[in-house]
Amino acid sequence: MNRAVGRELTPRVVMLAPPERRIPTVGSDTSLSHALARVLDVWQSMTARGEFTEQTYDKFDLLLGRFGRYAHLRGALLLDDVDRDLAEDFITARGRSRHGHVSDAAVATMLLRRSVLRTAYRTLRELGLTDADPTRDVELPRRAPGDVRPLTEDEVIDLRHQASFVTRPSRHGAAAALALAGGHSGEIGHIRVRDLDTPIHRVWMHGSTKTDPRWCPLDVWSLNVLTSRAAFVTARQLRPESAPNARLAVSDRHASDAALQARACVALRDLLTRIGLHQEPDVKPSSLTAWAGLNAFEETGRIEDAARRLGLRSLDRAATVIGHRWHVQPEQTEAVAEALGA
Repeated sequence: MNRAVGRELTPRVVMLAPPERRIPTVGSDTSLSHALARVLDVWQSMTARGEFTEQTYDKFDLLLGRFGRYAHLRGALLLDDVDRDLAEDFITARGRSRHGHVSDAAVATMLLRRSVLRTAYRTLRELGLTDADPTRDVELPRRAPGDVRPLTEDEVIDLRHQASFVTRPSRHGAAAALALAGGHSGEIGHIRVRDLDTPIHRVWMHGSTKTDPRWCPLDVWSLNVLTSRAAFVTARQLRPESAPNARLAVSDRHASDAALQARACVALRDLLTRIGLHQEPDVKPSSLTAWAGLNAFEETGRIEDAARRLGLRSLDRAATVIGHRWHVQPEQTEAVAEALGA
């Protein structure tokens, strides 16, 4: 469970400047250990802003340390020593389950390892320490066949990061916060200021013909984004009594349900384009919502919790949305357990 959820805090409106980008020094001999330490410093700052949850930071910190030790054993002492082959070998390396059995890495494990390295190298590029990405051409199998896949951990972090650097609380950030909480595109346009429960860190989803009404928990980043957005749209209301009815993620212009859904999808597609995912055929606005269901499942290992988060009445449908296979062999189950405990 995310340790940040449920903690008492006072959300603040914080306007951030984009991180400074520097040109990498050609031929520089940056040690790998120093580079990874710089990455962790940045990640700690991102955790303070809510772009990482504390749970994700702990997980990424652990795996980045494992990568550093793995690279050292392979003779990679400098940042420039890390190439695609080394990155791929780490991502696909066999490992032990929590029962001590050695097995091939599960898809979830490999995706998580790649997410850690991708996020680390994106951070290193922002720091100006490299212009490389050894994971760029590392292809992995999908969790399960389907038209849409959930976003990966690194993609969610990048999306939060990009949505944070704005001059005012935007509808894009609000739409992303609601989708990452478990809201579907058909629900997001109906969420109003009055639906935000700040003290308990949750938001009310009204449901639809295909989904049930429900409360969805908010992490620190989503809570801050939606609180800031609520203050912004409230201040723009001409009549104070209309403020609770102001929409959070789309304009207040009268529109049909279909038009409200389209506006939410446009905002989410804009963010996906901003982080370079617009050309991936299996990434759609619903990928953000699918990540929320997958995150709920990975916290408890119960498909019922994913269905509840997404408001879905069918466990089969919830499993399909998050890419979970119902029928796995015992050794595969242990591999999944390894991935969840990594």
